[in-house]
Amino acid sequence: MDLNVDSYSASLRFVIVTVLIGVLMVPLGLVSCVVSEREGFRNEAIRGISQSWGGPQRITGPMLVIPFVRVVDDIETVQHIHVMPRELDMRIDSDHEMRERAIYSTPVFDLEVTASGAFEPLDLDALEARHGEARLDQAEVVVGVSDSRGLRDASLSWDGDAIPLEAGSGAFDGPALHGMVAQDAVEGGTFALSLGLRATRRISAVPVGDRSTLEIQSSWPHPSFDGRFLPDYHDVSTGFSASWTVHKLARGFPSVSTDNPLVRRLATGVTQPSNVDVGFAAFEPINLYRSVDRSVKYGVLFIALTLVSILCLELLAGLRFHFVQYGVVGIALALFFITLLALAEHIGFTLGYATAAAVLTLMITGYAHASTKNVRLTVMTAVTLGALYGVLFVLLRLEAFALLVGAGVLLLMLGVVMGATRKLTPKAVDDGA
Repeated sequence: MDLNVDSYSASLRFVIVTVLIGVLMVPLGLVSCVVSEREGFRNEAIRGISQSWGGPQRITGPMLVIPFVRVVDDIETVQHIHVMPRELDMRIDSDHEMRERAIYSTPVFDLEVTASGAFEPLDLDALEARHGEARLDQAEVVVGVSDSRGLRDASLSWDGDAIPLEAGSGAFDGPALHGMVAQDAVEGGTFALSLGLRATRRISAVPVGDRSTLEIQSSWPHPSFDGRFLPDYHDVSTGFSASWTVHKLARGFPSVSTDNPLVRRLATGVTQPSNVDVGFAAFEPINLYRSVDRSVKYGVLFIALTLVSILCLELLAGLRFHFVQYGVVGIALALFFITLLALAEHIGFTLGYATAAAVLTLMITGYAHASTKNVRLTVMTAVTLGALYGVLFVLLRLEAFALLVGAGVLLLMLGVVMGATRKLTPKAVDDGA
């Protein structure tokens, strides 16, 4: 029995192409490392901007804090009682601008925070029976801010009287504003708060009131709402507006608490955002590093489809490429991703992708024509590369349907391979026996 020599040749070529695809995973891995490194540079630049401007801001309060002293066996024990307001109505107006460092940029926010509300009278006798003598002369009102570097101005009034504010941790475990209140504050009162803040990345507020309402107006068009609750209402267009209403039974902590670690940490970033506050993060819809990283992850599929497509075109046209030429094309395919990264940092992902795809398609197509002088093969190579680059771009833009489209492309490619290899079956010949 004699076997068809072409079948052995095609089998060898498939084996070599498979090995080449495996070898090309090395430069793809290096490209992935470069993407991570460049994203690290970007994050470092954003951290630098945040340190100068102000980081994520979480507004907490106002809360009334009263120390209680109990003496047992000449040992004095002090407990701080945190009292939440009965009503809290807060509004945050936010304007953004883009700040740059080197080639990287990030949105920064100017905030105007206004809040009003009321505290109800306390049952002082019941509290003293449980916690000892109240030191009303040390009672203070506390407003927490998570990053005091972003404070520009602040004012607070109690029953119409201005309260001087001082910076410091006070009864919190983190940065806060606090001011002394009159001893009759335990009888209740109304307050008005105004803050000027700067922030980056995230803005939120803690609904400390027994009934809290929060409204946010911002010029940023891409909010990512997060925290303990999603907004009851939101409208997103060139900017956005959102509002929340939170009842005390849902906020996660009591109206009156004694040295509650959660309450003391509300002003800091120690507690996870989803536990206590409501607000938004500055979502950036096009993160070019995430997009390039996704394209590199699809790189295995892309390189395999391209090389197998060229092999099928070779078999259908009855031509033969040298294995070195396959290697050159493979290197060009790997260079696409580093070219994409370099261009995307300066002209954006979409335009960078189109430019890199056009350049590599022209180079590979020209190389194929120079190697074969076959116009038909050159045109088919250009069409194939254009189609594959187009499919890869669609996959990068899809989220929920990326797997479905990818599976369809693989099935289509399998059909092409079946068609190109259908005549490679070895044929038996009569040996005269």
